[in-house]
Amino acid sequence: MQQTTFTKRILLFVATILCQLSVSAQSKVGGTVKDQNGEPVIGASVLVKGSSMGTVTDIDGNFTLDNIKGNATLVVSYIGFSSQEIAVNNRTKINVTLTEENNQLNEIVVVGYGTMKKSDLTGSVSDLQSKDFNKGLVTSPSDLLQGRTAGVNITSNGGEPGGGVTVRVRGSNSIRSGQDPLYVIDGVPLDASTDLQAGGGSITGVGSSSFTNPLNYINADDIETITVLKDASASAIYGSRAANGVVLITTKKNTQGKAQVNYSGSVSVSSLPKKLSLLNADEYRAFAKAKNVGITDLNHNTDWQDELFRTAYSHEHNLSISGGNADGGYRASGNIQSNDGIIKTTGMKKYTARFYAHQYLLNNRVHFEGSVTDSRVVQNRAPLGESGGYEGDLLLSALKLNPTFPIYNEDGTYYQNSSNVRNPVAMLNLTNDETQTDRILANIAATVDIVKGLKYKFSYALDRMKTSRRITQNQELVYMPSGGEAYINNVESKNYLIENYFTYDFKVGKAHSFNLLAGHSYQKYHDYWYSMSENGFNVKNVDYLNDLKYGNYNNISGNSDILEHELQSFYGRINYNLMEKYLLTANFRWDGSTRFGENNKYGFFPSVALAWRMSEEQFIRDLNVFSNLKFRIGYGVTGNQEIPDRISQMKLGTVTGAFLDGSGTPTTGITLTRTPNPDLKWESTGQFNIGLDFGFFNNRLTGSIDWYNKTTRNVLLQVYSIAPAPTTTMWSNVDGMHIINRGFEVTLNADIIRTKDLSWSVGVNFATNHNEVKGLPMSYISVGYPSGPGFSAPIQHIMSDQPLGTFWGPHFLGFDEKGYSIYEKDKDGNIVNRVIGNAQPDFTLNFNTTLAYKDWTLALNFNGMFGQDIYNNLNNVIGDATVFDSGFNITKKASQSPEAMDNPLDYSDRFIEDGSFLRLANAQLSYRLPIKPNNWVKGITLSLTGNNLFCITSYSGYDPEVDTYRVTDGIPAIGVGWTNYPKARSFTLGASINF
Repeated sequence: MQQTTFTKRILLFVATILCQLSVSAQSKVGGTVKDQNGEPVIGASVLVKGSSMGTVTDIDGNFTLDNIKGNATLVVSYIGFSSQEIAVNNRTKINVTLTEENNQLNEIVVVGYGTMKKSDLTGSVSDLQSKDFNKGLVTSPSDLLQGRTAGVNITSNGGEPGGGVTVRVRGSNSIRSGQDPLYVIDGVPLDASTDLQAGGGSITGVGSSSFTNPLNYINADDIETITVLKDASASAIYGSRAANGVVLITTKKNTQGKAQVNYSGSVSVSSLPKKLSLLNADEYRAFAKAKNVGITDLNHNTDWQDELFRTAYSHEHNLSISGGNADGGYRASGNIQSNDGIIKTTGMKKYTARFYAHQYLLNNRVHFEGSVTDSRVVQNRAPLGESGGYEGDLLLSALKLNPTFPIYNEDGTYYQNSSNVRNPVAMLNLTNDETQTDRILANIAATVDIVKGLKYKFSYALDRMKTSRRITQNQELVYMPSGGEAYINNVESKNYLIENYFTYDFKVGKAHSFNLLAGHSYQKYHDYWYSMSENGFNVKNVDYLNDLKYGNYNNISGNSDILEHELQSFYGRINYNLMEKYLLTANFRWDGSTRFGENNKYGFFPSVALAWRMSEEQFIRDLNVFSNLKFRIGYGVTGNQEIPDRISQMKLGTVTGAFLDGSGTPTTGITLTRTPNPDLKWESTGQFNIGLDFGFFNNRLTGSIDWYNKTTRNVLLQVYSIAPAPTTTMWSNVDGMHIINRGFEVTLNADIIRTKDLSWSVGVNFATNHNEVKGLPMSYISVGYPSGPGFSAPIQHIMSDQPLGTFWGPHFLGFDEKGYSIYEKDKDGNIVNRVIGNAQPDFTLNFNTTLAYKDWTLALNFNGMFGQDIYNNLNNVIGDATVFDSGFNITKKASQSPEAMDNPLDYSDRFIEDGSFLRLANAQLSYRLPIKPNNWVKGITLSLTGNNLFCITSYSGYDPEVDTYRVTDGIPAIGVGWTNYPKARSFTLGASINF
C-alpha cells in the first residue's frame, strides 16, 4: 500500500515536471489565414500577445513564427475583418478563418487633428483608400481623386505632364483666384499661394503655359488615403483656410513583422486622341481658287499638327522597404518618373525619396515619429497660351499656318514668313523653357500619454522649396528683332509650422463618451523671388544663360521681392456620443493672419453638427431593413485667406508725369499706387449641410445623400476709393454682396457579387451645384478676354443674380443671303446684348466598377460633366472663312460655311458650344500570377491600363475638359477654350513585385 502511494506520488511529480516543461518549451508555429470563402488573406498581422514578436502572412496566407511558447496567445488581424485571439496550446500548426466585420461603420477616417470611426462622423466627409485610386499614368495625386468624390470637380488646365489642375469643392466661393482647397499632407498645411509660381514673365513668344501643380512633389505610390472635408462642420477646424474645402493626404506607414520589399514599375505610351480637321494643301489651294483669293503657294504639303505632336513614351519605378513590430517601425521609398509629353521637346522628370519611422518608449507612454520627403521635378515646356495675342501661341500658329509652306529653307534654316505668322517647328526647337523645383518636407512629432485618456502632442514641420525657371529664345527666331533673349525667374520659399495640442477621451457612466481637443498653431511663410532678362544675343552655339556677357548689357532688366506672412491659431473640438446613437461635434478656430488689415487680423470660425444613428434604435432594427441609417445636420463658418499679398497696405511706385519746375519736362518720382485699408478682413463662408447615410443587406449596398447651402460674405473687391485718396480704387470687403452655392450630392456603392471566385462592385456619384452672385455694387465686372483677329473685348460678365462664368453678348442667328452675320435685335433694330451661356455645369456624374474573377481584375472609371458651355476660341481664328483672306488655314467645316469672305468677325454666341462630355477616364486589367512564394518573391501582379480611352462630346476643340481656366487681373474666367496643351490618351503596362 505504501509502495503504491509512493509510486503515485512519483508519477504525479514526473507528470507535473513534464507539464511545466511542455508549457515552457519553445517551438516553431505556422499556419494559414483565410477568409470565410477559403481565400488566403495576404498581409494579415499575426502577433504574439503581450510581446513585440509578430509577422504578416504571405501571398498564400501562410505565416511562421519561431521560438513561441506553448502557452502563448496569437492575435490575428486584418483591415475589414474581426480580430481573433487564439491560444497556441503547444500546437505547431494553426489555421485561422477571419470573418468580415461591419467595415463600413468601423472604418477609421482621417479628420483634422486626429481620426474618427466612420460611424461617428457628423459632417460631410469623403474618404478614399489606396485600393480605390484611379490607375494608370499618374503624374500627380490629383489624378488619383478625379471623378471619385461627389461635389469635387477636378479639371486639368492642360495635358502637359505635371500641368496645373483646377479643383473646386462644392462650387466657387469667390470672384478672385485662390479658390482651390487647402491641402494638408500628414498634418502639414501647404501654402497654396499662386505667388510661388515661377512665371514666364513678359517675354514675347514664351507664353504662360499651365500653372504648376502644387502636389507634384508627392509620389502617388506613397499615399495611403485621401480624405475630403466638404462641409463647414468638418472643415472649420482649419478656420481661415477652409472655405474652399480641405483635402487631407495621409502617406503610408510601416508594416508589421519582417522587412517587406516592394517594387512596382510601368512603361507608358501616349498620343493625341484627336486631330482637328483642317484643310490640307490641295484643299487649301482649291478653296482659294473657288473663292478667288490670292494665296502664297510654296508647293509643299505640310501637316503642321503632325510636325508638332508625337507618340510619347514614359516610365516609372517605385521601390519601398518596410518593417517593424509593436514598439516601432520604418518605411523607406523612392520613385523615379520620366514622362514625355505628346508635344515634341516637352516632358517632366520626377525624383522623390521618403523615409518614415516611429518608436514607442516608456511602456508605450511616449511615441516619437518623423518623416522626410525630398523631391526634384524638372519640367520642359512649350511656348503655349501666350497672353499677349493670338499670333504668339505655338499651337495656334501650327493650326492656322499655310499648309503649302515648308518647314525649312533650301539651306536648312527654318522658313519663317513673318513675325505674325510663325513657324511652330522653329518656335519649338529654338525655344528652351525648363523649370526645376526642389522641395523638402520634414515633420517630427512626439505624443505623451499623461494620464488615462489625456494625451499631449507636439509637432514641428518644415517645408522648403526652390523653383527656377530658365528660358532662352534663339536669335534665329524672326520675331526676335533685338537678338536672342534669356530669362531667369527664381522663387525660394520656406514654411514652418509649430503645433501643440491636447486630446482627452473619457466616459461618464456607460452612456456618455467625450473626446476633447484643444491646441495652438503657429505657421510662418517666407518667400523670396527674383527675375532677370537680357536680350541682344547674336552669337550662335552659345548657352545664353551661362554666357550673359554675349548679350546687350543695356537691355538687362530685373525685379525681386520678399513676401512674409504669419498665421497664429487657437482651436478646439468637442465630440460627444450618447449611447452610440446621438452624436455632437463642435469645432472652433480663432485665426490671426498678417495678410489682413491692422484692425481685423483675427477672425473666429465656429461650427456645430448633430447626427442621429437611427439604425441603433430598436424600432428601426425591428424593420430588418437597414444595416446603417444615420441622419446628419450641421452649420459652420470658414474663411479664405488666399488673397493678393499686402493689399491692405499702401504701395509705392514710380511716376513720370509730374511737372515740378515749370520747364515742361516731366520729373520721375515716387507716389502711392495703392490706397491702404486697415479694415480689410476675411471673406467668410457660412455653410448649412443636411445629409443621410444608409446601408442595406449588411452594408452590401451603401450610400449617402447631402444637400448644402453655402453663402460667402464680406466679398473682396477693388472698389472706388472715397476722396481724398491717392488712387481711384482700393481693396475692400463689400457689405451686402454674397456668392451663393447650393447643391445636391448622391453617392452609391454596391457589392453586387461577393463569392470565393467572383466579385463585382459598382460605385456611382452624382452632384449638382447652383452658383449665383448677389448684391454686386457695380453693373458688372468684365472678364474672359479672348484672342483673335478683329476684337479683344471681354466675353463674360460677373453680374448680380447670375452665376460666375456667365457669357454676355449678342445672339447669333445665322447668315443672310449674302453671307453676313445676323444677330438678335430689339424693336428699334439695335443688336441686343444678353446672357448667352454659362460655363458652370448643370451636374456631374461619375461611375466606377470592378469585376474580379479568381486572379483577374477589371476596373473601369467613367467621368461625366453636363450642361456647361465653352467659348471655343480656336474657332475665332480657324473656324471662320474670313481669316482665309489673311493667309490663315481654316477648318473643313468653315470652308463649307456660307459666310462671306469679308463678313465682320464680332463676338457672339456663334462659337459657344456645349461642353458636356462622358469619358472613360481609365480602365485597368490586372492579373495576379499564381506562383508559390519562396525566399525571394512572394507575389507578382501584372496590369494593363488605358487612360482617356474615349470621350463622348459634341465639342469641336481638342478636349472639353482642358483650356477652361485663365486669370485676368486676379479674376479667373472659366469655360474659355484657349490653346493649351491637349489631353493625351495613354496605355500603361505595369508590374508589382513583393519580395
